Amino acid sequence: MANLAYIARPYALAAFEYARDKQQLSAWKAFLEAASYAAKQAPIEKWLVDPQVSSEKLLVLFNEVLASLLNNEQKNFLILLAQNKRLMILSDISTLFNAHIAALEKMSNVRLITAVAPQETFQQQLATTLGKRIQHKVTLHCEVDPTILGGAVIHMGDRVIDGSVRGKLTRLLQNLIG
Repeated sequence: MANLAYIARPYALAAFEYARDKQQLSAWKAFLEAASYAAKQAPIEKWLVDPQVSSEKLLVLFNEVLASLLNNEQKNFLILLAQNKRLMILSDISTLFNAHIAALEKMSNVRLITAVAPQETFQQQLATTLGKRIQHKVTLHCEVDPTILGGAVIHMGDRVIDGSVRGKLTRLLQNLIG
């Protein structure tokens, strides 16, 4: 998956820069999210990796499914992806495109994983503190995972802060063994 994200980066950046320059960010966001959703559907997902299904057939399929959203530039974008056999990375392109929008708007989605559900006041304080640290408006997405035993794991883009009990025990074990 990381390899596909690496391949998707230039496509996402090109789409973002075009959409930003033409002031069409919301239209491109809707198009890429719909294309990503379509690409994740079971039959289409199978066809995307099936070498017997031609790129032309996949392009026709995407054009039909997304007809109400497509303008000429988006059709050309799909043609480019189909010609380079890159339609399977649409979800990665969409994710990276949304990350570019968030960076432009100085917004960050932060994932907080805790062993028990955190209180609302803690969530607000953490979002404020992280926002000051990274100089972005932070949207906190909380998940509960009792297997971390305690503490928290924070995912901010490419950064991970592991303050979980499980993480600390794992590092301690590695230090004792290694």
